[in-house]
Amino acid sequence: MNAQHIQEARSFHQQGDFARAIAMYEEALRDDPKRADVWQLKGMAEHQSGKLQDARQSAARAIEAGGETVPLLLFEGGVLHDLGDLGEAEKRFARAAAVQPNAAVPRVELGRVHLDQGKPQEALADFQAAVGVDPNHVRAWNNLGIALQTLNRLDDARRAFNQALAINPSYALAHFNVARVHSVKADAKRALEHAELAVRHDPSLAEAWLLIGDLQRAGRESVKALQAYEGAIRATPANLKARNAHAEVLAEIGRTADSRQEYRVIASLFPENVRAAHGSHLVLPQAYESKAHVEKTRAEYIEGLERLHDIAPRLRFSSKQNSLAEASWTNFFLAYQGHEDREPQRRFGELQKRLLEPVNPELFSRRERRAGGGKIRVGFLSHFFFNCTAGRYFMSWITHLDKSRFETFVYYTNEWIADDTRTIAAAAGTFRHLPKHPLHTVAQHVIGDELDILVYPELGMHPDIFTIAGLRLAPVQACGWGHPTTTGLPEMDWFISCAEMEPPEAQEHYSERLALLPGLGTRYAIPTAAATGTRSDFGLPDDKTLYLVPQSLFKIHPDNDDLIGRVLEADPDGVAVMFTSHHEAVTNTFAVRLNQVLKSRGVDLHDRTVFMAGALTHEDYMKLNELCDVMLDTVHWSGGNTSLDAIASGLPIVTLPGRLMRGRQSQAMLRAVGVGDELIAKDADDYVAKAVGLGRDRDLRRSLSERIRGNLGELFERDEPVRALEKFLERAAGSA
Repeated sequence: MNAQHIQEARSFHQQGDFARAIAMYEEALRDDPKRADVWQLKGMAEHQSGKLQDARQSAARAIEAGGETVPLLLFEGGVLHDLGDLGEAEKRFARAAAVQPNAAVPRVELGRVHLDQGKPQEALADFQAAVGVDPNHVRAWNNLGIALQTLNRLDDARRAFNQALAINPSYALAHFNVARVHSVKADAKRALEHAELAVRHDPSLAEAWLLIGDLQRAGRESVKALQAYEGAIRATPANLKARNAHAEVLAEIGRTADSRQEYRVIASLFPENVRAAHGSHLVLPQAYESKAHVEKTRAEYIEGLERLHDIAPRLRFSSKQNSLAEASWTNFFLAYQGHEDREPQRRFGELQKRLLEPVNPELFSRRERRAGGGKIRVGFLSHFFFNCTAGRYFMSWITHLDKSRFETFVYYTNEWIADDTRTIAAAAGTFRHLPKHPLHTVAQHVIGDELDILVYPELGMHPDIFTIAGLRLAPVQACGWGHPTTTGLPEMDWFISCAEMEPPEAQEHYSERLALLPGLGTRYAIPTAAATGTRSDFGLPDDKTLYLVPQSLFKIHPDNDDLIGRVLEADPDGVAVMFTSHHEAVTNTFAVRLNQVLKSRGVDLHDRTVFMAGALTHEDYMKLNELCDVMLDTVHWSGGNTSLDAIASGLPIVTLPGRLMRGRQSQAMLRAVGVGDELIAKDADDYVAKAVGLGRDRDLRRSLSERIRGNLGELFERDEPVRALEKFLERAAGSA
């Protein structure tokens, strides 16, 4: 075949018609099998079309015909690298570097192999050699930064990436890598700037789109997060991480049906994917259209859970190292359906163990009790050790534990360092801050500390923590009531709860053994507000009775709607003060549902309710409590932190206890401050009567407020719960 025909084959090659190009190269080689350049061209076309074994053979024939020239060694090494034969690839690149010691490219490729072999120090030396011989080699500087980042030399890595950008300001990969460094250092603003520059210069860079999505999601910019994940999907339609993240955000913003449908599409394309399987069967709404909708959704969930058990044998993880992340899931919204959840939680726990244990048997092995005595080593693992419900509730478990008897280890997986975080870190014997660390790494930290007992203050609020809690990382494992429902996890031994909040038959509601603490179960500081405000500061009417319903909308079960409607119907001057969701779809679903009930009672939603938008500071929220007249507690899931804030403000709470602990929290608090008889309702009629009676009687409200404030010491800042926790920890650790 003459030169013109080879040129024609190359034209097909350039057009992406690899099959025709390969056929024409083969025809040329039949005429002249010693053409090394044609063997290389054929191998390149095979490589580009995914025929890696054929490309390997062609690369070997090219070297046989043309000798070990640097271009041919680099080509063969690249094919071997993509085949995963890192040892042979390393040999080819090393030979190329020996043949041409003053060239950067062989050193760059050798460094890439060393990175993939888990040899960052060797890779660092390779990239340093590359920039030494060619200071303007952009890829060498970029890869030098990657090696430094792998060695956790983040500032040096950033300087290397910036050097690449000084040479080529449009180099998208370097912008992306600078963004990654800033993200690890919790500088979301600069991370976002560089990630957006990366996709501006290269819209096909899916990893940069994913980082943008993750950053926007963390900043609660859900619409922008969706757009970023859509950019990643456009760049790589088969990108599972992007598609699953997109479906997750749809669920987060209340577009449940869209999320479920997207998960089903992903599951049809990737039937072995665990995350898509979970999503297509287990996604739950945040707000329900009606009580019938609750029951229908619950039945679908339980049916979906059994279906997951049926298909479990076909589900696979992409790798052992990724298995925990891919299994990460929590059934957070299940507990808000108003039912006892022991059985569905148990079935989910069994499913997770069934999927994860064969891949990670060492993470389910029995942990032997330490020999040698000494202090009890107790660990606390959470994503929520900051200024929030869990942080406030459970800080004293660490700060007030007797240091002469207990050695404490705290594992914190959130980037955010708040005032409460600093207090906890200062009190802990060992504080391990592990944000964005692989879940396997977190687990190994815990195992390496050889704890006697591991405590999770809350389980179910964060999918990563819930997944880690399904492993066996300590001889004894316990969880608190930060999310007050049983975990159902086979490896969870104890559930720590409050005696006064539990019903007599409480143990029946838990798969774990129940341990009961007195009072609040914690030493809770009295919430305070620095100053008072006026109703006009919050856009509230001065001449109305304000009934505060402070719960997140996902906590407000449809059974609450008629109670609110009856109170407003009976008090023509009454206005319900509520809060919007962060997501419009959730607020709209709830508002439509509530409006139907209010309308049936002749109450106008727009005139008789105020939905406060935006997050209030805790100080402003405390001011709001002082400005309202009555708090209407929610059934099935009563106030926790919100009730403590109301009590500290002297705001009377009318509550109707449920049959599960999560619906009985306010009852226990009100009894502790001596106003249970006046504020704990016997039934719905009594609830309405008590609420309206308080709303219409200012003197009664003032009297109750004074009594509540006078008895705060009976509820807050008590040491008995922590002393009882210490006894439990000693008993539980000793029984391992």
